[in-house]
Amino acid sequence: MVNEDLKSQSVQGAIEEWRQICGETGDGLRTEIGRLIEGHKESLVDLFYRTMLDNPEAAPFLGHELINKRLRFSLQNWLSTLFRIDSDVDLSDTILMQKQIGLVHARIHVPIHVVARGARILKREIADRLCAAGLALEDLVKGMEYVGDLIDLAMETISSAYVMGTARNVRTDEAYRLFSLSQNISVERERQRAALLEWGHQMLFAFYGQKRAAMLPIGTSAFGLWLRHKANVIFEGAPEIQNIHLVMIRIDEDLMLRLEQAAGEQVAVIVNEIERNLLEIKYLLTTLFDRYLEIENARDVLTRLLNRRFLPSVLSREIAIANRRKTGFAVLLIDIDHFKEVNDSFGHEGGDLVLQQSADLILGLVRSGDFVFRYGGEEILIVLVEVGNASAFNVAETIRNRFASTPFRIDAARTAAVTVSIGVAAFDGHPDYEHLIALADGALYRAKSGGRNRCEASFEVSLPQQD
Repeated sequence: MVNEDLKSQSVQGAIEEWRQICGETGDGLRTEIGRLIEGHKESLVDLFYRTMLDNPEAAPFLGHELINKRLRFSLQNWLSTLFRIDSDVDLSDTILMQKQIGLVHARIHVPIHVVARGARILKREIADRLCAAGLALEDLVKGMEYVGDLIDLAMETISSAYVMGTARNVRTDEAYRLFSLSQNISVERERQRAALLEWGHQMLFAFYGQKRAAMLPIGTSAFGLWLRHKANVIFEGAPEIQNIHLVMIRIDEDLMLRLEQAAGEQVAVIVNEIERNLLEIKYLLTTLFDRYLEIENARDVLTRLLNRRFLPSVLSREIAIANRRKTGFAVLLIDIDHFKEVNDSFGHEGGDLVLQQSADLILGLVRSGDFVFRYGGEEILIVLVEVGNASAFNVAETIRNRFASTPFRIDAARTAAVTVSIGVAAFDGHPDYEHLIALADGALYRAKSGGRNRCEASFEVSLPQQD
């Protein structure tokens, strides 16, 4: 691993920059600065950690015992290594030390901006000591540049490794999450419902059996442990998780304490409250699992189109491919005209049938390499890969014409006439996929404002917009 790091272009580039910074400063001034920092490193480190402990973002990652046992020595060693006096040393170890620092910070999830803040504190304090050292003005300016450049270069190397380490951690976490979701999630849902029910029964048996010492908090139950250690990863970011945690806190820190002290009629009131809270958890749990069951195969349940949750991943990849291969691609944003009237006329079941048939129609008109998403209620988004502007607009017109000429079946006796408005946007080199979606959305707005049943584009087209 170390040999691979030594051969990497980034390491070799950092070594060359390091040598250049040292060469521009001169051995005499470097020696003086190195001795100054070596003499003040303990006070520099003390000030650094006092400042960091006062920072609410940094403090959770630090502690007096941790600082005194490990971090104080590590930071002193870092300063000594960074500004060592011997200019003939092999810089490879110094660079690799910065990379290791970045990887460690990524592994323990210390925010990189907190590390950068620490570097800024050190630069300021070293500058103050240089000013007090009685250096000639020219040497003072060069010295400050040397200290700033060297710390900045170290931070660049640390940040680069931090980003790589964080990306690796994210990939690992996502792989674990996807692995967990790939297990039989329906079975897991029933298992956790049973665990929730079991805790409720055990709590009531212990209470009415006068064994209150056996009334364990729901937070330490099998369900509570699963929620804290697995569900938080599997369903990361899901609002139901946070809400379930809040209900569990209410049960453990309020209702259970009140139940232990309750007597008479008050017991039944509190037990009913606990049961209502358990029903709320069960409802949130069902909602959570049902939503993830819907996207388990990355498809919308009603239309079987791709779920928009995966749109950022697809568009980011297509932008990378387009830049690498120098090809174009386009986004079509389709809105079913007056869809509310369809629902009003035929009911929501009729509206669902129209959405399903719309999806089938579109899938029949695009290539297997294209992507079709259920974007919103009655909106469908298409990513046309490796296509020119004129061809993309032509596809949009083909889709619009097919909708206008196709009767949509509601039941054996009724059909609905359906038209669509389409906004077309072509990739213009902008690296942010949101920019492309915004272009398509703006074009769709113009299509709807222009009378609907029409296509508009983010680029100039020579094709007719109406038959």
